[in-house]
Amino acid sequence: MRIIAGVLIIGLSLQAQAADKSGNYAIWGKGQKSCFRYLQDRSAAEDEPYKNYIMGYLTAYNAITPETYSISRNMKLDEIMTWLDDYCDSKQMHGIEQSMLEFIGSHYEKRYRRPPGRTGR
Repeated sequence: MRIIAGVLIIGLSLQAQAADKSGNYAIWGKGQKSCFRYLQDRSAAEDEPYKNYIMGYLTAYNAITPETYSISRNMKLDEIMTWLDDYCDSKQMHGIEQSMLEFIGSHYEKRYRRPPGRTGR
């Protein structure tokens, strides 16, 4: 798991600089899968690799994004997975990586900027 998180941190930190002129970049792991495939795997209880991908992705995002302690605030992984279930149910052709970008976009304004208990969230 640490290796995955480390790779994601490096990959996301280089994303802006490493993307091609059109903004494209390589997507690794379960991020390449479609929402349709995710829903199939989830219904077959084969979703552990997606959970690991999501945790690594969000950890990397938190680590490299200024003024971001937690993009998901205090959401538990099960709540994030439920969000993903709903998203993927309506957008089955989208990829998991795209769904994570949508998650971030929809939660950015409410993110924790500092650890809970500190002022200035």
